[in-house]
Amino acid sequence: MNIMNSLVIIALIVMAAYTVAMSMVTKGIPESISSTVYLLGRKFAWVFTIVMWSVAFLIVPKLMEISSDGTRFLAFFSVAGILGIGASPLVAREKNTFHYVCAAVSGIASQLLVALNHPLLLLLWFPYIGYTLLAKDGGRNFFWVEVSCMLTVFAYCLTF
Repeated sequence: MNIMNSLVIIALIVMAAYTVAMSMVTKGIPESISSTVYLLGRKFAWVFTIVMWSVAFLIVPKLMEISSDGTRFLAFFSVAGILGIGASPLVAREKNTFHYVCAAVSGIASQLLVALNHPLLLLLWFPYIGYTLLAKDGGRNFFWVEVSCMLTVFAYCLTF
């Protein structure tokens, strides 16, 4: 295993640990990973920022290495979006336009990156699609969208 794969695995562990911890705090699945920052309160919002920034900085070397020349800009926007998501609670007490723009940029850019470089990994969205079709809430829980995006990116990083 090379150092870049190790960094991606560390990022995966950090993200999973934060998500599990926040799910335990909420005693269930949170509305979204991003919404958990407001459970931490202003005093501990920095924890969310550190998690998001750690994930972004740990995956960027691998994303840049494995992405084709014509798609590296998508890797950049994916990471820039994660950094913006992490920064948003430092400047606002609730989700705002900046947060939503960063989330949309990261989500769209990351999935386009995967689609253009390794499209079969988009099959990782099938559990979310199944959840949406079977869920009593109509699949409106954004948590699973975020998880699907992150899993797809982690799988992309670890596949090459």
